[in-house]
Amino acid sequence: MTSNSVISHLAIGLIAFALAWAIATEQGSAGNPNDQAIFDREPTVALAAILRVENAGERATLLAAFLDQTDPSVAMILHEMLRERDSDLIIDEMAEILLADWWATSDPENAFRNPVDPGWEGRHPWMRTVLKHWTRQDPVAAAMAVQSLPPNPIKGRLDGSRVVVDEWISLDSMPDPRPLLAVIRSLEPMARASAIEHVIESMIKTDGVDQSLDFVRSIRPDNNTPGGSVHNEFLARTGVVLLNEDLDMAVSWAEEQRDGPNSSGVHKHLAYYWGLRDGPAALKWALALPSDLPQKSATIKRAWMSFARRHREEATDWLLTHPPSPLMRGTYTKFLETLAKTEPQSALELAEKTVDPELRNIMRASAAEGWMKVDPTAALAWLKGAGLPPKLSAQVRRAGAEAGPPKL
Repeated sequence: MTSNSVISHLAIGLIAFALAWAIATEQGSAGNPNDQAIFDREPTVALAAILRVENAGERATLLAAFLDQTDPSVAMILHEMLRERDSDLIIDEMAEILLADWWATSDPENAFRNPVDPGWEGRHPWMRTVLKHWTRQDPVAAAMAVQSLPPNPIKGRLDGSRVVVDEWISLDSMPDPRPLLAVIRSLEPMARASAIEHVIESMIKTDGVDQSLDFVRSIRPDNNTPGGSVHNEFLARTGVVLLNEDLDMAVSWAEEQRDGPNSSGVHKHLAYYWGLRDGPAALKWALALPSDLPQKSATIKRAWMSFARRHREEATDWLLTHPPSPLMRGTYTKFLETLAKTEPQSALELAEKTVDPELRNIMRASAAEGWMKVDPTAALAWLKGAGLPPKLSAQVRRAGAEAGPPKL
């Protein structure tokens, strides 16, 4: 520790001692320290003095010491003082967190209902701190409370929802998550997806696979929910979680959901995350799906996309052993467009291998679109003699117009 640090710590200690001594002196000189009027007044005086300390570090240190020796039963008295309109007190993020932590430890419900944070968008340390304590003490009550907040960002509903979900799933024994579903529903898509996976994982650890799957099956459909159906998301994310537990169970889950409300989502999610782990195996499974499954082509595309994300060369080699076909249409169109930006002739030659004449033109047009974006002069020269149907020719020209002039 440097000499400056030692001096700083000594200074803070002396200030804290002086403040405590001053408060104790005022209590002693005012009369009976058990007198309720004195007790009601003196904590507010002490807190006001602390919040007027200009240095943020000193202010936080003094506030922590003050709260450590102050009974939370006076919280409402302090709250009333802090909410006075003409108050000049500094209530920064650290003060919010310390006050919220102190109050919520003993009375989270009242702390929740009486925040002291300014109503600024995107700034909610009070709600985050209070709901963390409340969820640990009574997760169901905390879940219900956060739903009572208005949906706009001013009062911290989104921040609070994240905390409730995170704390709920980290409990040693996760309670029935049904009360949590409405909270999860209020999260933004990425956070919602992550929360759902964590809920399923926690349930499997606590209750086992069978009971967890029964819970997912029991969730009521909510297709009209803004931001997407939590029911459908649970169905899809269950397959992803099972993939980490047991591959055969994940495949069985997808088969079970074939005629379900989110059959497409279940298959595509499984294909994508399986493709990240083992692209060839995921593609083999996707190709073997029943031919009458509407999402078979999209499932193959998802498996290949994730395979290519991790292993581009291997995924390309795999694709080249499976020439363009109706089943591979979705996978090939984007691939040919990308390939044509660097190897236009190779892309066109690959497109020509398509057996079906109509699909062949679609593949050629996809390659030409990529070519138009990097070399419109050459692509237009090819287009004049390509014999593409008018609709596809217009599509290729539009791709060039949207790309703008070539970048030098």
